[in-house]
Amino acid sequence: MKSFSDKLLWGIIVLLAAAMAITAAVKLSPLLNPPQDISLPLNAACDLHQGPCTTSLPGGGRLEFSLEPRPIPVLRPLRLQVRATGIKADSVEVDFAGVDMKMAFNRPRLVSGKEGLFTGEATLPVCVRNKMAWQATVLVEADGQRIAVPFRFETKR
Repeated sequence: MKSFSDKLLWGIIVLLAAAMAITAAVKLSPLLNPPQDISLPLNAACDLHQGPCTTSLPGGGRLEFSLEPRPIPVLRPLRLQVRATGIKADSVEVDFAGVDMKMAFNRPRLVSGKEGLFTGEATLPVCVRNKMAWQATVLVEADGQRIAVPFRFETKR
């Protein structure tokens, strides 16, 4: 039979492990769910398989987003391009998430080029389903605010 001190020690270890897990979750929360000052609605008419999609931003700016190659493949490098006009974008990330299925964290930071052009690469993982619905949320940091612009598309194996 375990002594009282053994039970107490294990109780303390379990409490410390739980406290560490909660602390880690709180610290990682902004990374996994970044705060958004402005969230724009989804443009259902956009088809990234056909070409770039453009969205009007608050204050008169515009954002154009494209993925290549087309049709959009899985397990192959994708070229990402975001062009921000009418605003001074400081940084751009694209957060890829499954619409109907949780997927691993996939948010590349794009590299700034000339005249509001940001480029980068990403790879979409393969899914057990033949068809997978994705949401690519373009996250733009501009004028101290984070603007989230969602785009949806499907991939097929």
